[in-house]
This record gives sequence, structure tokens and C-alpha cells, in this order.
Amino acid sequence: MKGHRAACVAALAGIALLVAGAPARGDTVRITGLTVADLTPFVVMFDVESGADQAFSAVLGQVSLSEATGLAIDQFAVTAFDLAPGGRARIRVESRWEFQLAGTYLVDATLDLGRAGLVSATLPFRIVPVPLPLAPQPVGPSEMLTLVQEPANWGVDRVGARTAWTVTHGSPSVVVALIDSGIDSTVPQLADCLWVNDDEIPGNGIDDDGNGYVDDVHGWDFRDGDASSLVGTTLHGHGTSVAAIIAARPGRYPVVGVAPGVKLMDLRFLDSANQFRASDWKLFARAVEYAVENGADLINLSVFANSKPPSLFEQALAAARARGVLVVGIAGNQGKSEVMYPARSDAVLAVSATGSDDTLASFSNYGPEIAFCAPGQGVMTFTVGGRVISQSGTSFAAPHVTGALALLLSASRGMTAAQALALLEATAVDLGTAGRDDRFGHGLVDAWAAVCEALRR
Repeated sequence: MKGHRAACVAALAGIALLVAGAPARGDTVRITGLTVADLTPFVVMFDVESGADQAFSAVLGQVSLSEATGLAIDQFAVTAFDLAPGGRARIRVESRWEFQLAGTYLVDATLDLGRAGLVSATLPFRIVPVPLPLAPQPVGPSEMLTLVQEPANWGVDRVGARTAWTVTHGSPSVVVALIDSGIDSTVPQLADCLWVNDDEIPGNGIDDDGNGYVDDVHGWDFRDGDASSLVGTTLHGHGTSVAAIIAARPGRYPVVGVAPGVKLMDLRFLDSANQFRASDWKLFARAVEYAVENGADLINLSVFANSKPPSLFEQALAAARARGVLVVGIAGNQGKSEVMYPARSDAVLAVSATGSDDTLASFSNYGPEIAFCAPGQGVMTFTVGGRVISQSGTSFAAPHVTGALALLLSASRGMTAAQALALLEATAVDLGTAGRDDRFGHGLVDAWAAVCEALRR
């Protein structure tokens, strides 16, 4: 995974040595200061100290990474080095990849001194999930080296989410309706993200709350006409990826959402190919209506169409706006100056996609309807089954904006939709031409700046 390249540097720690064989004159060569210096990429460092009066030439070795149970994960070669009599060497072993899986591990460094034998040292260490400042911090053995995951998605930092977490991680009372291809809630880091309809008794086959949908505990599958995205036709991974960008909780993998405390209303609309037909606009409108009628604060529409919606769908969007529900949509991925529907509608906030250099992604559409831009290129997230993948598209830019709005609403629950939108506009980082423009809208959303401004009012 391509995580954020911040160093997770730990203090050097001593370690008991296992020395096999003896250098000349009975003196010792030992490994000291063995540490894991970074996770992105994975870096191990240690010192080699010689008490021998002989030189060692072209010393070879390896560093092994294993689980605490002893299950091997990988091995890395130590570049050959020379060790003078009574000398000292600093060794750095850097992998070409990162390692950020939360858990407890062992790293072992072994050197081959030829006829003098082997020298090795072992260090236990643990990796803990991306920290949320307001959440209880993980506890463990104080003497164990502890390293902290960095978010795999560079966009989390780029939109100021991690700094905003010092104020709020997102309130569970803020509900984001995700009208998409469905959420794979079996992914452990998404399992606790789902909105719960407290007025519905799960699995009793009765429409307890009288809203017209039976057993709709977490939302509704408008594609299959049932209460769960996990049953019926095959689930496409698009919705799961969008959901993780908004609200994935910290966990084993370094994937975490922009607003990992909010709840997601799962409204499946797209089919197993991540598409819908012209005849499905009525279903689409019903999904929007469901979100509004069941208390959603925000609706994320990472969906685009090649034609203008019928009036019934436009009416559903207008009703959402009238009820104070903010709807976030996508510009489209044809790389042209035309914002696609439904983001082209007045009631939707159209989002374009940027790369890590804050320029417009080559695939991103643009136009006068663009409200904001957000990271949408090379975004690390989950797909169906919990696999971590890199995604690119305006579909993955929009949830950064939705997440930023969710943090803003969480920080000030009395704020109206109009006030939240005005704050996000006022605090966005201006890109491109000064002022609002067709490529970046008001600019790159800045959740931290918006939250700070909200707290000042």
C-alpha cells in the first residue's frame, strides 16, 4: 500500500543477544540498538559493535519479519559490509514496500561472521491502528516498541481530517446516506459504520415503523427490493470503497475514513456491474426520498448518468434541499468540460478530482457547476471482501467532501445545511484561478479550517 510517508521513528532500545560461535581471542561481536525505524517503507536499523582484534570482511546477514507466533512474513538481505578490529557499523535495511498491519511481531537480525559464527538479536514490537485523538488509546506492554499506522489514503491529511479529529471524529448522530452499489458490512472496519433504524425490529418480517420497508434496519436495497445489500445479486465493490473513504474505523489495515465516527445509511441502487438503466430513475428517486424521510443529514451520490434526469428525480433532489439535506455528487470521469447529471443539478454539490499535486486529475470533468474539489487519484480504500485497493475517479473525490461536511456538522450540531455549506466554501483552499472557477469550484475542502471557524461562531 502507498501510505503517507511520515516516519514512525522509535527510540533505540537495547536487546538481549544470542551469540553463536566466538570471534578471535574470545572477544565478542554484538548487535545493539535494534529497532524498526519506519513502516512506510519498512525500515530496520541496528548497530554492530566489535570487541575483536581481527577484521571481518564482507559480512553478510538478513533481517526476518515474523508474527509473534513465529509465522514468517518476509526476509530482507543485509548489504555486505566490513567491520574493523574494535570497530562499529550502522546497518540500515529498507524494504521496497510498507508494512502497516496492526498486530504484534518479531524482527530478527542475523549476521554471518564466517568461521567466527553467527550473531543475532530479536526485537518484539507492535503496530497499533491509526489513532483517533478523542478515543481511548490502545494499551500494551510498556517495554514493547510501539509503532503507529499512517493513513493509507493521502486524502485524509490533504483535506485536514486528522487535525479536525482533535475536535471531533464525527458524531454517530450524523447520518450519511450512501446511494451506491451497496456496502460490504462484513469488512471488520466497516461493520460498526452502519446506521441503525431504532424503530425497526430486525428480522421479524414486519414493517414496525410503518415507513413502507420491512426490516430496514440499516437501509434498503432498491436493486433487489430487500433489506440488505448482502443478499440477492452480487455486490459490486464501488459502494464499499466510497463508504470506507467516508467512515471506515481504524483497525488492522491502515484504511480510515475522513469522518470515522458518523453513521452510514446503506441504500443500494446500482447493479452488480455498478450501473443503472434509464428505466431505474424512479428507483433512484425513491432512494433519495428514503434518505430524507429517514433522517439523513447528507447524501453521497458517487453516480453519474449520460442523460438529464426526469422531473420526478429532480423533484426528489429539490425536496432534499428544502429539508436541509446536503447532496454531494460527482463531475464525471471523461476529462471534459461537462459536469454530468445528477451533479449538474442545482440541488447537488458537484465535486471534481485532484491528484496529490493539487492539480485537476486528467480524467476529471469540470464546469461552472463545480462546487469543490477533493483527492480522487490513487486513493487507498477497501473493496468487497476487505481487500485494500487503489481507486481513482471523481467517485472517490466526492466522499472526501461528504466526510468533511460530516465533521463540520458533528462539531456544531445546531448548524444548518446552509451555514455548513457557507463555512466549507469560505475555508476551502483556493486552487487554480483566483476565486471560484470551473475546475476547482471554491477550492480544496479543508475540514480543519471549517471546524475551527464553526467553533468561533
